Amino acid sequence: MRKQLSWAFLVCITLSFIGLMALDVAAQTGPTPADAQQRGMRGGQRAPQPGAVSNVVWSEDGKFLDYSTEGKRYRFDLATKQKQEIKADPPVQQQAARAGARGATRGQRQARGGGDQQVASTGEYVGRPGRGRQYTQVNSPDGKWQANYENWNVVLTNAETGEKINVTTDGDEHIHFGTASWVYGEELGQNKALWWTPDSQKILFYRFDDTLVKPFHLVRGWSDIITTHYPEYYPKPGDPNPIPGLMIYDLATKKTVTVDVGDDPEQYIYNIRVSPDGSTMMFNWTNRWQNHLIVKAIDLNTGSTRALVEEKQETYQTNSPRERYLSDNFRYLWPSDKTGLTHYEIRDLRGRLRNTVTRGNFQTGGIQFVNEETGTVGFTAYSSSVNPYYLQYHIVNLDGTNQIRVTTIDLHHSNFNLSPDQKWLVAQYEEVNTPPCTALYSTKGELVAKIAESDPATAANLAETIKFKSNDGKFDVYAIIYKPEDFDPNKKYPVIHSLYGGPGTTEFNFNYVSSARAETRRGYLVSKCNHRGGGSRGKAFMGANYQLLGTVEIQDHADAVRNLRKKPYFDGTRVGITGSSYGGYATAMCIMKHPDAFQVGVNSSGVTDWRNYDTIYTERYMRTPQVNQEGYDQGAAVTFVDRFEGHMLILHGMVDDNVHPNNAFQLIEAIEAAGKHFQIETRFYANAGHGGFRSGSALRNEFFDRFLKPGTN
Repeated sequence: MRKQLSWAFLVCITLSFIGLMALDVAAQTGPTPADAQQRGMRGGQRAPQPGAVSNVVWSEDGKFLDYSTEGKRYRFDLATKQKQEIKADPPVQQQAARAGARGATRGQRQARGGGDQQVASTGEYVGRPGRGRQYTQVNSPDGKWQANYENWNVVLTNAETGEKINVTTDGDEHIHFGTASWVYGEELGQNKALWWTPDSQKILFYRFDDTLVKPFHLVRGWSDIITTHYPEYYPKPGDPNPIPGLMIYDLATKKTVTVDVGDDPEQYIYNIRVSPDGSTMMFNWTNRWQNHLIVKAIDLNTGSTRALVEEKQETYQTNSPRERYLSDNFRYLWPSDKTGLTHYEIRDLRGRLRNTVTRGNFQTGGIQFVNEETGTVGFTAYSSSVNPYYLQYHIVNLDGTNQIRVTTIDLHHSNFNLSPDQKWLVAQYEEVNTPPCTALYSTKGELVAKIAESDPATAANLAETIKFKSNDGKFDVYAIIYKPEDFDPNKKYPVIHSLYGGPGTTEFNFNYVSSARAETRRGYLVSKCNHRGGGSRGKAFMGANYQLLGTVEIQDHADAVRNLRKKPYFDGTRVGITGSSYGGYATAMCIMKHPDAFQVGVNSSGVTDWRNYDTIYTERYMRTPQVNQEGYDQGAAVTFVDRFEGHMLILHGMVDDNVHPNNAFQLIEAIEAAGKHFQIETRFYANAGHGGFRSGSALRNEFFDRFLKPGTN
């Protein structure tokens, strides 16, 4: 359920179809949601429309800005602040202009560090590991050796002579080398278990001890004549974990040393990596509850380690903050959560904190640029005082001085384009019902001009947002309704509440809604809620459901419906809810705990009791059942079957090695024991894994139509 997210965010709804994560996200070593959002901002326009611009080109002399909007090409004079229409470049020339702009950007990146600079290699990884698995082959950077994981062991092969070196020989099903536990791949993004040193002289590899881990037994081939047995060493909350280790084999001495990773059998060792210049190999260490993180550097000769960074949280710590190196490959920008909000500081490979870079009572989004020549950093942040989900653009000096919010309009910004001389910023701004406009800002924080505008009267008005107080009175919670194109305010509509609901995720953003959702074309309203425990708003908001999964965020989704049904067109007696993975869990919890808010639910691949899920994801947010029994009880759907009044469709794969099918079986058994078997329908997919059922959407649509559509006119 990989998904704790480093920073807030933004784009996690799709995770409900990928798996329980999230997120924090996160996806621990992969790109975080904030990173994904920033890439989207730098990328192409969502769709050409009034108020949006494309093909932005800054003149080499810094005097003009050229851009396209609504099929026309314009030149903006940065001195006179006037624009004029110009002849569009022929296609070939226009491509060249764009290439030139990209080339200039690359040059800036090379000058300032990061970007396209050379990065040391830990080898060429071959193939593509499955979900939760690791690469089984990695070739040395010099191409002379091939390292393989074979039959629980590490084997090296000389690419020229075919000579083989059996680095380990005593690996077996319980103690193995050159691979990792499934839970490491799923929850820590650990898809590598073999790493060459950049000079190709040594190979690092995992040693995993699964001796005490209890296997979960799945069966494959349910639609065949004979089935096959499939055990997975899958640690459940509170049970023994796999014990990780790291070892180093030296080709020259033919000796192996053990890395000093610590002697805590409960610890996690992951995110093994090398600094860009190849001088330092390191890994992340965290305790079992994942509220204490240490980044450790490895002495490749002795295996000894030393601490570079240490972070602690009362709730849970981001497992893999992503450092961004400066051009000396020694200092790096580090995103720290120690203030309760993610801010950047400069640290170095000796373990020293140099200085804090960003400050403020807001959550940062991501780094936009680093320019060491000017000593500046551009970053995004959720710094609007009007709405905590409106993204803004900031610039600050690397020494932490002169921090400026460049985008002064209090709406949601995206599609940033900074001039090469860093004097000007082009940024698109909008809101759910405010069509996009594009502004030119000076980087002193002044609105210079609106270079492309939309007519507010043309707003599609396909969505409506509300804000309400959380039931503890501490936070503003935001929800949204999506409407059909032929919306009639005098009509009452059935509703589908769609969610993922996992920690660190954000269910919707505040971009302009220009087209209707598919469900609305079938006669429904769609609602969503940015629940507590979600991203973009710092540790207090994100940690509000700590040790309370299934309580706080579920309360917010139910309260969103209760507030939305005050709208005269929102039929609160016909509300369906649907989600997959964590969204399936949230669906079951909502319909069980809050029958006044939800009447019909479709639970796809959902957890139903956190005791069934894996250690790394679950304990990050819930700790163990031994210390949080009440939290686990209150977070289990079976606890609330007596409240169940509606109808639920349960979809699950019989070979789901992520959310095991016993989750569905337990809930079905409890519902039947309560005499409510007529309120559920099920569909089990004989050969399916986690989610992605071919008929799932059709079954969901038919189920909702059957229970929510009668009498809709």
